[in-house]
This record gives sequence, structure tokens and C-alpha cells, in this order.
Amino acid sequence: MSEQKCYVLKIDPEFKNLIPPLTADEYQQLEQNLINEGCREPISIWNGYILDGHNRYEICTKRDIPFQLCCVDIQCREEAISWICANQLGRRNISLETRKYLIGKRYESEKIMGTPNAIGSNQYARKVDGPKMWDHPLSDGAAIKTASRLGNEYHISHATVSKYGVYSQALDVLAKSEPDIVPRILSGQVKISHENVVELSKLSGTDAKQLVQKLSDEDADFVGYSGTRNELLWASVGRQVKRQIQTASFSTGSIKDMPVYDPDAEISSLVLTIPSWVSSIDRTRRAADLNVVSSNARSQLLKQLTDLKKTIEGMLAAIREDKDNG
Repeated sequence: MSEQKCYVLKIDPEFKNLIPPLTADEYQQLEQNLINEGCREPISIWNGYILDGHNRYEICTKRDIPFQLCCVDIQCREEAISWICANQLGRRNISLETRKYLIGKRYESEKIMGTPNAIGSNQYARKVDGPKMWDHPLSDGAAIKTASRLGNEYHISHATVSKYGVYSQALDVLAKSEPDIVPRILSGQVKISHENVVELSKLSGTDAKQLVQKLSDEDADFVGYSGTRNELLWASVGRQVKRQIQTASFSTGSIKDMPVYDPDAEISSLVLTIPSWVSSIDRTRRAADLNVVSSNARSQLLKQLTDLKKTIEGMLAAIREDKDNG
């Protein structure tokens, strides 16, 4: 532990982004506490980079408040990320989405590190020269062992740990094109499923930007799952139709040879979308216990399914009518 004084420390953006941001009120309260009581908790660092205490460092530097340092014994960047995730996961005030992300991020980092044994060597990964202590694990068995170990620690299955790893990677990809949406997802402001986060991360930069803008415009404070799901479905349909158009243009050799009007376009888009509806309904039937869901949730689902049934019946009637007339 160092003596208490003001130090100049380094900030790594990736490390800092692993720390859930404080609200304006929380930040103001922390600042007032530091002014009144001083900085009681040391700032954790590795190689001069802050691992924990970014907000305290910012306030202490601005207010000339002395603080202590705690140097963490870490040997590589992946271990630093794992340490930050584990430290944050020990706190109670993080959202469910943030918890999933941090578990996934820790899993992905520790897959690279491997699993050190009691004497510090690693039986699942090979040691390499350079800034990283461990190279990628030699087999899928190492990843499974890592997932199982973290699953036991956080009381979830190893498959769920692996799923959270995919989730964290998808959010990291999304953060590069649309960084503003990620904190809203992690805070729960935008309710979006694991599958939809992965789908959103696959969109092109332009498509992702347009979809994020549309979701943001729907409600300044909260965007629900259904709206996100519908927009992603149509974005998926758009990509498939676009691929079909591109394929047609290559096969015909000239854009002027393509038909000006496709009478099947609207129906084709609908046909591509409906299987996703069926899959979602079937998955909900299998996963949800209708005996314990709230009456409000039941009423909302009943209304939506009834409206969907009426719409389907109307479409079927129109198809039969056109068939009879034909």
C-alpha cells in the first residue's frame, strides 16, 4: 500500500468501460463524500493503469484530494480484465445485463489465460513470450473447464457461461459502431434479448445506426423487447431481399435486364418473417410456466395473439377469395 498523496495514473478505455457508470446523483454524492471525508479506499492499479477507482481518481485529481494506491499482482492484460470483472461482479448494485456481460467478458479473457494450477503453470495452455503470459487454450476442453469453473462460482451452467461469452463479444462489436446504445442495453433501458443483441451486432454499420436511431426515437426512457424484435426481423428480411437482388443482378449481367416490378415482393418478405414468429411462440410455450405468470402478462399476451389471429384470418380469407375468383 502506498502513502497517501496525489499520483498521476493512466486510464485504459477498455478497463474503464468495464466499470458501470455512476448516475449524476451517485457521482455528486461520491464527490461530496470525498470532499468531506477524504479518499478512504485506495485506488487499485496495474502497471500504472487504474483497475478500480476511476471516478475517485477523477474527483481527487480535480479537487487535489490525496489518495493511496493498491498495486494488484497481475501478469497480463487478460488477467487484468478478469480481475476487473470479478471485482465488479462482487457488487450488488449492477443490472442483470451488466452481470451477464461481465461474466461473459471474464470467461473470454480466462479462456485466453487458461487455468493456472497451484504453482502458477498452466496445464491447458502453452506459455509464450511477449506481453501476454498465456496463448490461446490448446483444446475445447480448456474452454469447457473454464466455463464449468465460472459456472460453479456464479451458480449457473457452463453452457450459460459460454452463452454469456457470445453476448459479451456481440456487445463489444456493437460498441465499435454504435457505442451509445451499449450502456443503455447494460443498464436495462433498452430491453433486448441475447439473440437480438447477437443479430444487432451482425448488421452493417449503416443498418445498425438506422435501427438504433429508430429504437431511440420510439421512447426516450425505455424501449421494449417487442419493438426491438420487430425491427430486427424486418432488418433481417431487408438483408435477405438485398442479397436476392444482388444475386439477380449478377446472374442477369445487367441492371436494365432486371424486372421493374416484382408482384411477389411483399409476400416474399412476409414469408421470410413468419417462421421467426412461429419460433418465438413455440419457444415461449416451452420455456414459460403459464401457471405462475402474472394476470397482466397473460392479458397482454392474449390481446396480441387475438389481434394476430384476426389478422391471419383476414389474410387467409383474402387468399381464398382471390383463389375462388381466379
